[in-house]
Order: sequence, then C-alpha cells, then structure tokens
Amino acid sequence: MRSNLLLAPLALALVLAAPALPAAPDEGAGVDCVVKGKGVIEKGVFIYSTKEGGTPIAGFATQEVNLELSDVPADPSAGRAKVKTGKGSGSVRIEGWIDATKIPLSARQDIAIVPTHVWIGRGEQVKLKGASSGKLHIQTTISATQQTLKAKASCSELTVGRIKVDEFQIPSGAKKYVLKKTSLDLYDDASGGSSIFTVEVPNAEAGVLLYSTEAKGGYTRVQHGGAFVVDAWAKTADLKLFPKGEMLDQLGAGSMVSISPAKLKVDGSTKEVKVSKDVSIRLSANESVKPIGVIEDGADVIVVDTVGEWSRVFPKGLEIIPPDGKDFWVKASDLK
Repeated sequence: MRSNLLLAPLALALVLAAPALPAAPDEGAGVDCVVKGKGVIEKGVFIYSTKEGGTPIAGFATQEVNLELSDVPADPSAGRAKVKTGKGSGSVRIEGWIDATKIPLSARQDIAIVPTHVWIGRGEQVKLKGASSGKLHIQTTISATQQTLKAKASCSELTVGRIKVDEFQIPSGAKKYVLKKTSLDLYDDASGGSSIFTVEVPNAEAGVLLYSTEAKGGYTRVQHGGAFVVDAWAKTADLKLFPKGEMLDQLGAGSMVSISPAKLKVDGSTKEVKVSKDVSIRLSANESVKPIGVIEDGADVIVVDTVGEWSRVFPKGLEIIPPDGKDFWVKASDLK
C-alpha cells in the first residue's frame, strides 16, 4: 500500500511534463471555399502545372475569362491557389495553380466589418491578403475617404471580376450630414458606450455624406450606402448639416471599364472552326504528352496551321493563351 502512494506523485509529474502538441498549421481557406466569376487577368500571369514549382501551362491576354478559384493558401503571396477556367459548354477548360493575388475580386454582397453596422459595399473591389478555414482575408481603400477597411469574408460573399451596381440614392426627406472633424466615432445605439468603429476622412466636411431620419438624446442614427455602408449612431454634436443644393464628389462603386478585344497576329491565313466534341489540348504535337486541358464542345477556335496530324490553335476570344514559347496543339482529326 505504501509503494502505491509513492508512485502516484511520479505518475502525476510525468503527465505534467509531457510536451504540448504543436499547433496545426493554417492551411488556408480549403478546397470547399470557391470563388467564381468573370474577370480580366493581366498578361504575364500564368497557370502552373503544380502547386509548387512546375511549369506554366497557360497564360492570359488581358481579356475577360470565366474561372473558379479555390484552395487559397494562408499566405497567398507565398503560395499558389487552385484555378479552373471555363464555364459550361463552348469554353476552354484548364485546371492548374495560380498566384491568387493576381485574380481581381469584388464584394458580391455587403461584407461585414462590424456586424449590423459597418460593411464593405457590394461591388467594391478588394485585395486578397490572406486565408483561413472557409474565409478569405481582404482589404480595400475607400476612394471617398481614403480609409482602409479589412474584413474576413466567406467565399460566397466574393466574386471574380466586377459586377454592375446601381448608384445609391439617399431617401427623400432624409437630413444630410458631413463630419465636423476628420474622424467620427460610431456607436451601437443612442445610449453611447464604447465606440464600435471610427470613420476617418482626409479633410473635415469632405469625403463622406451621411444621411439620417432618426435622432435621440444627443445622438443621430447615421447611414451611408455605396462602397462604404454604414448604419450606426453618432453624437449629433460631431455632425454638421450639409447645405441644400451643394454637391459632394463621390466615386460610384458600379463604374465599369470597357475592354478592347484582343487580336491575333500571325503570318499567313487562318480559319475559324467550331468544335463538335471535347478536344484535348497539349503543349506539344505529341500524343505521349499529357493534355493540359480541354476545348469543350461548341467552342470556337482559330486554326493557325496544321502540321501532319496536329493543328496549332487559339481560343477565338483569346481569353486563354499558351505560355511564352509554347503553342496549343490538338489532333487535326478532332476538328473535323
């Protein structure tokens, strides 16, 4: 009985001395966190064959392209994310790995910074800064205020490329306000307490126009729509009524950019073909070389030339192009 009592402290000491298990590394957003859309990818950005190392298998020509982005790493500036081009029939479908920071992203819906009170507005362009399980870490600088906003967004809250957003209209009859100083504390309700967010502008009485239809006990409920969405309370003493008839310049989040079609310049004549079945693409006129993607049934391609059993092709819209020094090759018989 005595020996059992002596062993007990030793066992406890061994348990306490056991080393803690290392924390699991943050692997990023995961394969189920997918962002879809259509955006312009700059020339010089490539899709690679592997997540690390590998070789470029396709590039872009500053044209709009449908794609899906997933498996974004925790630090997207230091690793590649999975990418898939094409959407439905008649597309060029290539899967590989890409620098996710080169993909243009926008808010598909309002993205909360302070839930129920402050958001990045729908349609605002955002930059990818990081990723964690099921989330992408984003930031944007609001043009009207020059304030940088950061948030963690679910992938469903984002889209590739830009979306058209109607210009925000202030409700008729609402009072309009500007900031008396270069900052304005916002509150959860009219009781005050701790500030939940601070609006910052480069110059007082400029940058952001707030509106209100409600006030209570020295506080005013202020709202703002567009790229920067606000619905919170502020001290009435920190606000200045905006004179009727004056204008305050603000950049609309829905402004769109026109894209000039890319043109293919080659020596000699070319012809256009609509493929009637899925056609494998290779980077070499050699059947032993693994395909890098598929031209889907119904897609239009430009046939540059045919060498023996192989044809050199480009997608008609040039949304996807071969990497530098390479060509897209398909079996000539697959184009008939």
